[in-house]
Amino acid sequence: MASRLCLLLLILCSLHVAQCGLRVYNVYARGIRPDPGNNNGDGYVRMSCGPVSKTTQVVFNTPNPNWHEELHYYGASPGNRLELRVYDKDVIFDDLLGICATNIQRGTRKQYCSLPTGGYLYFTYTLS
Repeated sequence: MASRLCLLLLILCSLHVAQCGLRVYNVYARGIRPDPGNNNGDGYVRMSCGPVSKTTQVVFNTPNPNWHEELHYYGASPGNRLELRVYDKDVIFDDLLGICATNIQRGTRKQYCSLPTGGYLYFTYTLS
């Protein structure tokens, strides 16, 4: 019985080491350009990694939004794909302004990407 318990603990410990904690934070954009009918834009971001996703609140009427929400995923592993999609909120259909994606690595990383419609998205993630 004791040997089975030790084996079970060993297996559980090895699984815990394989899974990491991901935190995505400090998400902001500069110079985003929405559709021509809306001068400043009403931006939000949908962040996802694996089965976990989070959509930020809409920041209205600015080309330089800051989002204060975070994404947490405790089952993340190095090499998982982290994707941030930037949208402009509209009355009928929201416009996709761009997608930033990276394969996550251990440590803290500051990332940015150029959006095809104009402007940049910045974010930081930590994988521990």
